[in-house]
Amino acid sequence: MTQTPPRSTRRSTRDRRRAIIAAAERLFADRGYARTSMKQLAAAVGVADASLYNHFASKRDILEALYEERGFPRALDLLEHLPGAVDMERQFQLNALASADLWAQNSGFLRVVLTEVLAGDALALEVHESFMERWRRGVERLFLIYAERGEADAAIASAFSRMLVDLEFGSFMDRMLTIRSSDGELPYSDPAFRARLTEEVAMLVRANRQRGAAPAA
Repeated sequence: MTQTPPRSTRRSTRDRRRAIIAAAERLFADRGYARTSMKQLAAAVGVADASLYNHFASKRDILEALYEERGFPRALDLLEHLPGAVDMERQFQLNALASADLWAQNSGFLRVVLTEVLAGDALALEVHESFMERWRRGVERLFLIYAERGEADAAIASAFSRMLVDLEFGSFMDRMLTIRSSDGELPYSDPAFRARLTEEVAMLVRANRQRGAAPAA
């Protein structure tokens, strides 16, 4: 019979994982993802190399844990379970604003990761693309809900999801490139930026709404 580890042991494991994740984020910011080794991570946390591998098998696992810690998988879970109960145009506007809020809360982390992606780090790119693809699939699933009601053409669901994600991601990246890293969260909360984002999303939805379909009451 398998015994459940004592609560104190489980808490110690969680605390050690959090310490590793926090150290990884600091080192990735200082040195870059590609230039940080597992050995350096172990030294930063004050554990033996073997102990680090007991918690994370690779740097990729740590990077994925950082995304999880920052709330990205949770946000995608929510997207994947939206019932489409709101008017189509408004729903995708709300999604865009929620994404902007997530970027606002994690602008420093995303700057580090995307810098590594732009520098050509293969593992960082692979993890980034996995989240981007899940984002696109979530948008496509939601679009198809409206298509089933006759509000959109199911045949363009994949194209619409790519266009919408490209629009939002491009807007966030453009904002990131034109602000100082010390500006923190405020730029994504700027009313003018959010108004422009929601209007562009609305224009895209209107252009792809089934002709003759009226907005839901």
